[in-house]
Amino acid sequence: MELILGVLYILVIGAVTVSMAVLLLKGQRNKANYQYVGCQTMVVLWCVSQILILLSHTTGQLTGSYLVGNIGICFVGAFWLHFAITYSEVRLPRVVRILPYILSAFHYCMVLSNPWHHLYYSSFMKDAVTHGIFFYTNVAATYLFVVLGAVLLYRSVHKKNRQNAAARGLIITAVLVPVLFNAVYLTGLVQSAFDITPLGFGISGILVLIATFRYRFMDVNGTAFGDILSGLQDGVCVFDQEGRATFVNDRFADWMGISTEDVITLTEWLQVLSKMERIHVSECDGDRNAILKETYCDSNGRFLQIQQYEQQRTIAFVVQDVSEYYELVNRTKELAVSKEKLALEKERNRIAQQVHDTAGHTLTMLQSYMKLAIVSNEHNRQGEVTGYLEDARKLASEGIRELRISINQLRQEEEAPMVTQGILQLANRVKEIPVEVTVRGEDREAYPHLGRICYDCVRESITNTLKYAHASKIDIVIRFLKDRLELMIADDGDGCDTITDNNGLRGIRERVEKAGGSVHFTSEKGQGFLTVVKIPYEQAG
Repeated sequence: MELILGVLYILVIGAVTVSMAVLLLKGQRNKANYQYVGCQTMVVLWCVSQILILLSHTTGQLTGSYLVGNIGICFVGAFWLHFAITYSEVRLPRVVRILPYILSAFHYCMVLSNPWHHLYYSSFMKDAVTHGIFFYTNVAATYLFVVLGAVLLYRSVHKKNRQNAAARGLIITAVLVPVLFNAVYLTGLVQSAFDITPLGFGISGILVLIATFRYRFMDVNGTAFGDILSGLQDGVCVFDQEGRATFVNDRFADWMGISTEDVITLTEWLQVLSKMERIHVSECDGDRNAILKETYCDSNGRFLQIQQYEQQRTIAFVVQDVSEYYELVNRTKELAVSKEKLALEKERNRIAQQVHDTAGHTLTMLQSYMKLAIVSNEHNRQGEVTGYLEDARKLASEGIRELRISINQLRQEEEAPMVTQGILQLANRVKEIPVEVTVRGEDREAYPHLGRICYDCVRESITNTLKYAHASKIDIVIRFLKDRLELMIADDGDGCDTITDNNGLRGIRERVEKAGGSVHFTSEKGQGFLTVVKIPYEQAG
């Protein structure tokens, strides 16, 4: 039996030593790995001591063998707990971290001083070694450290490697094996001069090594990367070369309606995509690792942008909810359509107002000319009749031209570069009653945008006077002040108590206010009608 155990110890020592070398050479350079190597070193010392015990022939050799072995026995639990704390990223004060080492050092001091107090080994002979009180306190402390470390590791592995039950199984087995071997040894189920506990720790180390390189157990960068991905707002799912999901973050699981504990395959994921409506496919510009970028609409009406990455036999999908973007796009389109409709409506109103003003003024003036022609004809003044008819013809021709311009949505600023020029043209056309124009200040060609506005305002005012006021005269005053132009149009007609914004007055107000100016209408019954327009020289934006 001892020979078989001796061979096993040699094999375990070799396997653990190789595993430590591989971990140091191939693994991550971090504290957790170094602490784990320290733990395995304690296991090697423990195993070596068992070989030395087998080869010991004197009490001195036996004592030396036990001193070597107790380094591993006393400190293996402390190294294991420290490794578990570091790996699990538990923040503890430095004093708390070194307490297990202090307790381990105390027990090893008890081993060194045992010849004087016999509290660690009550009897120490080659074939009769019995244990004292401090041996059992050391065993209790080691069990406590192993159990605490196991709890921390299980919680950490469950969090960082939720998608892989095999990894969790390996780690839990690695924790339980040395505990089981030690329990078998202490209960005497195996009759041997050897302590079989280090064999359990050796097997545990090999299992952890498999977990490290098969499931990236001690890849701190990988686990930290997983923690980062778990907190992303985007869904992330990674498949291995066999099409199994090796990582699924919470966001992806929510969208899929699954738990992060569930294992899905690449085929199942592609089936989910096939049930969605594909909206858009685009090239992955600027991202050389992404091979495909698609936008889907799921059954809930959500728009999901899915990017596919492939690298080193790994396929990853990043799912981003872009519903808000598409909602904004749709709103923008709706606003653009509404804005276009509003612009068309405004332009229609402008054209309608222009047609109304032009037609109203032209017809009113034609009616005035016809009345004057009739009166002249009754008094046999044929020359005047001919003149009025010619004026009516010219006015009708000009009215038709202005209507065409309005319908074609053109403006006439170029026809009245000077404010006074257009107003004087209007005044000269009126034959029925006198129109007096007074100009105060200097008119300039620097105000071309005011020419058309003033022209339209005066034209509408004259039309209203001739149609409704029964006035005997019209007075127009143009004042060019320092920063603005003031235009006053007054008649001595019937007036009114209540002023209603009809098409004509509303058109005047809209034109003036659009140019950044103001307009005020005043009238009383029997006191005529007054229009006051104030427009700044600076053109409104």
